[in-house]
This record gives sequence, structure tokens and C-alpha cells, in this order.
Amino acid sequence: KKEPDATFLAYLPLIEKHARDPRNFVRKAVNWALRQIGKRSMSLHAPALALAEKLAASPDRTARWVGRDAVKELTDAKQLARLAAART
Repeated sequence: KKEPDATFLAYLPLIEKHARDPRNFVRKAVNWALRQIGKRSMSLHAPALALAEKLAASPDRTARWVGRDAVKELTDAKQLARLAAART
């Protein structure tokens, strides 16, 4: 819980690199990691959402799946309310 946000920002390029891997467990792990980073704090939410939207627009089928699923969760009203409440 005390890990700085910069540590997690460093993982976003790694997530982007492996988002095109069609292996089932890799695809799920990348998706899960992106969603969890985006839900960690408001300062991480914006970069994670931007990456998710970039992946959702990708021509690669696996990357699109990862991106669309992450966008769906990161734009959920309940998640946004929880992040806003945690900020105060």
C-alpha cells in the first residue's frame, strides 16, 4: 500500500508490450494488471485508462479485448466514485 505510484507507472509499457500475446493466461494477467493499476489511485487512473483506450483501438484482436475490458471497468461509475472518495 505504501509503494509509490511511479513504480506502477513503470509497468504500463510492459503491459502494452504483452497485450498482444494471445495465450489465455497471459491475456488475462495483462488485463488484470492494467485494471488494478488503474484502480489504485486517481493519479494512476488517467494513464491506465489512456493505455486501455489505445489498446481498445488496436487492430490486434487480443489487445482490443484487453483494452475494451479494462475501459469498461475503469469507466464504471462505482469505481470512479470509490477513487474519488479515497482521494479525500
